[in-house]
Amino acid sequence: MDWYGHTFAFKVRVDVEHVEAQRYIGDFRMTKVSVINLLDLLDEISVKLSFCVLGITAEFYPNLIAEVIEAGHEVYGHSMYHEPALAERPLTEQRHEMRRMREAIKNAGGIDVRGVGIPHHGMADENTLRAIAEVGIEYVESRFQAKNSVLPKWRSIDGTNLKVIVPGDQSRGASDYTDRRPYWAQVHEETFSPTNAKTKWMANIDWAKENGRMAQLVIHPWMLMVNPGEVKVIKDLLIYARDQGAWMATV
Repeated sequence: MDWYGHTFAFKVRVDVEHVEAQRYIGDFRMTKVSVINLLDLLDEISVKLSFCVLGITAEFYPNLIAEVIEAGHEVYGHSMYHEPALAERPLTEQRHEMRRMREAIKNAGGIDVRGVGIPHHGMADENTLRAIAEVGIEYVESRFQAKNSVLPKWRSIDGTNLKVIVPGDQSRGASDYTDRRPYWAQVHEETFSPTNAKTKWMANIDWAKENGRMAQLVIHPWMLMVNPGEVKVIKDLLIYARDQGAWMATV
């Protein structure tokens, strides 16, 4: 597999969602502080990432989103409000939310987003895919994936002539975590450990290199503020992936 001249790929997605910072740490302002700090770190090591932005956050912090874009990073959508989950909601509601999200990000940063990362761990349905396509978005990260495929593929939407691009299912992914979200204990059963996280996430990079695939990591700016040591882990991982020869993928 040739990843633009590289043998494997590493993609980090940054979920920019000030409403989650308010919910779990009681201070939405931490999102702005953390994103600015992250931009400085990325500039220091010359790495570009994909920032997955809530429409309501783009409305609340338009200058911040503009700064992300001006720094050369990719911005795409993360729904408008994050709540409730999109799956099982009427088509009209989902289409309206996608349109509002797209308008909010364009007003903030002057771009038409081409992709969307579905919140709630990708909970989407056929109406989600249809709503996305009808407002002109091409690519969706959700629980819909191209089976047995390394690369993204076009997916037809049931009952329509519309299509969207979905990722392949042959990558390996992870997310940062914190016991500030109580239900995450069902998965991790631990507070954030920089040593354990680095070991797990670096192993995914090694796996991608060995198999010519893509490793992915989702991070949350508000978690960078409450997880001791996570910022250093992210910096080390990005440098490690780059030095190992990864294509630093964006959406």
